Amino acid sequence: MEGAKRYTRRELLVMTGTAALATMIAACARAPETPAKATEAPVKEAEAPKPAPAQVVKLRHQSREPEAAAGIMQLWNEFYPWFRDQNPNIEVEWLPQPAGYFEQTVAEMVAGTAADTIEHCCWESAYFVQRGETLNLQPFIDRDAAEVNMDDYYEHQFDPWKDEQGNIHLMPRFTGTQVVYYNKDFFDEAGIPYLPKSWDDNIDIQRYAEIGMMCRQREGVLKWGSSNYGMGTNWLTQYHLRGWGTNMVDPNDNRRSNLDTPAAQECLENIRQWIWEDKWFAYGAEMGGEGVMALFLSGRLGMMEIGPWELVNCIESATFRWDVAPMPKGPAGQTTHQSVDGTFIWGKTKHPEEAWTFLKAVTSPFYGRLYMRWATKQPSRKSLLPEFPQILRDQYPMTVDINLEVFGESLAKDLGGPEEMFVNDRVCKSEILQPAFDKVLLLNEMPVSVIGEAAHIVERFNLGEIDVAQIGTELAKIGIR
Repeated sequence: MEGAKRYTRRELLVMTGTAALATMIAACARAPETPAKATEAPVKEAEAPKPAPAQVVKLRHQSREPEAAAGIMQLWNEFYPWFRDQNPNIEVEWLPQPAGYFEQTVAEMVAGTAADTIEHCCWESAYFVQRGETLNLQPFIDRDAAEVNMDDYYEHQFDPWKDEQGNIHLMPRFTGTQVVYYNKDFFDEAGIPYLPKSWDDNIDIQRYAEIGMMCRQREGVLKWGSSNYGMGTNWLTQYHLRGWGTNMVDPNDNRRSNLDTPAAQECLENIRQWIWEDKWFAYGAEMGGEGVMALFLSGRLGMMEIGPWELVNCIESATFRWDVAPMPKGPAGQTTHQSVDGTFIWGKTKHPEEAWTFLKAVTSPFYGRLYMRWATKQPSRKSLLPEFPQILRDQYPMTVDINLEVFGESLAKDLGGPEEMFVNDRVCKSEILQPAFDKVLLLNEMPVSVIGEAAHIVERFNLGEIDVAQIGTELAKIGIR
């Protein structure tokens, strides 16, 4: 963010407390008195009856904001006075994201001290639903249907956040579309035409690989064509699989996996070759411990697969011309990822009604516009998508030439999907599939067929044929130790 100061955790806590105190004082100053009734002998103004003060409920909101913490404080300082004015009976303590966020959330739930509303991303957002720690929001959504307007979200927005009965447990914090960022200076030096701007004419996966090969440099300072956060068991591999017309998690039965299908095996082998044989896709030890964003900003990547949450870092830190483009099409058609960032109400909150009031506010159009402005986050509501490019360009004039429309276009077309979740998602991905993915894609020690064999273990575990204690033995049988 241009000219924005980055605040320490201590400074954020101080600012939050100061803002809350100032808002409380202002709210008290605005509180209207009930006018005296007209009588033959008017009551003196000082003796006019006053309404009994409403009981103030105090909530705690645990935030998750790794990219734009300073911007979130500015957002909060605009949002919170508005919220208190609308809801004088509710106070909210904003909590900055701690280190070890997931582990702390689990520990606080065990101790009975978790926040009333909690933001989480990715598999963690579904994990707490599966653990029974989240409040079922469906009765509130049904009651307040006109206000919530579920038709204002893309088709698959809530798929990862439903329980076995189909009830929704989270509302979106934002929805980030995975796209391709690319270094225009890098492309110019390599004589590569710029990438298309629209999902209607984006390149295919074969052309993507050709461009990647043109960008790589194997002598001196290593350079690659593209990269992402890592080809593991999460959404980063899943959107490529969907481009091949298949899935990691069977969409008809989340106890099962489709990783053993011919399409999945072909996709995974293609990725393995990108990394290990063609060496244009950066992954693993060759990256020298640097993340994808660091490599891109240092000019060592021609492209990277990332969502709008990283716009702020490119805006603030890129020293070259860059732009964004749609993800390449797979052999089966369009594909992308739509992020699974959401907010839930802890199931053991003492104030479910007030927590729902707050949750509605932080998913409102008013909050969405502030989120776009201060955190460069793509809105979840379809009705706000046309405003996203203009709000960012007003806030950051340098983005006038950036293809920001590509993000909203994907949601308007209902393209892509969220992270796919198994019924026992954390165990299936972390303890069964990830060791196989590491052997194949991270270390290149085994063929992709072993991932299909691990998928069979996932199914047997989810069907109750083996338990957690037997997973290690089953993996050893297919050569993973």
